[in-house]
Amino acid sequence: MSPRFRLIVVLISFAALTAPTASAQSGSGDWQFAIAPYLWAAGMDGTMAIGEMEQDIDYPFSDVISDLDFALMGHFDMRNERWVISSDLVYVDLGRSQNVDPIEPGDPTTFTAGMDMVLLELVGGYRVSPVFTLLAGGRWVDMTAELGATGGLEDHHAEASKDWIDPLIGVHAFVPLSENWWLGLRGDVGGFGVGSELTWQAYADLGWQVSDLVAIILGYHVLDIDYEGGAGPLTANLDLMISGPQLGVAFRF
Repeated sequence: MSPRFRLIVVLISFAALTAPTASAQSGSGDWQFAIAPYLWAAGMDGTMAIGEMEQDIDYPFSDVISDLDFALMGHFDMRNERWVISSDLVYVDLGRSQNVDPIEPGDPTTFTAGMDMVLLELVGGYRVSPVFTLLAGGRWVDMTAELGATGGLEDHHAEASKDWIDPLIGVHAFVPLSENWWLGLRGDVGGFGVGSELTWQAYADLGWQVSDLVAIILGYHVLDIDYEGGAGPLTANLDLMISGPQLGVAFRF
């Protein structure tokens, strides 16, 4: 899938996820809706391998910002007294290069690494109490990765495109702190060899209801993916942890 076509898919998916808000609002008053664009100030740590090439990934957030070509992040949910349906979208396009001086006299070697990734999550939940909600759903991951080494005696390039769906189960806790403040905690685990070997996610957020329609949410978010796929030169392995603070504005209807 080309980057341009992937971006079109992402934008259409995001529009489709947010479209029910206006139409459903005129229906039953039991349902509430929220749209929340957000910034995830996340760094990345792990390894990426394509065929026989392998590269350590150590991107603090400052490097991610400098190497970021494009990003889109947003959340949508609808809920009533018992049921919750939520979706989350993250799209990032990263690329970087690094020069390494040779041990012996000669041209330095330039290592390049790029990643074009879409994370699209759809989850349903059932509230077993006012505080706890049980979750089940899936996360679609679409990734194109590139590795390269040029200069000196090196001249290698590898590219792989993979997409998969990770089933997941989890729990969400919502704890009111006052009339306008709340604490949210969520954890989930998935993959189970269906897509990723294992993936897990955890985040905590503090919310402030500014008005009936607007809330500000500050939190910390961690996502870990351990994926192995393909064979031979088309092998693509990803062992990646994405983590960092998150800031969003939720518009509730």
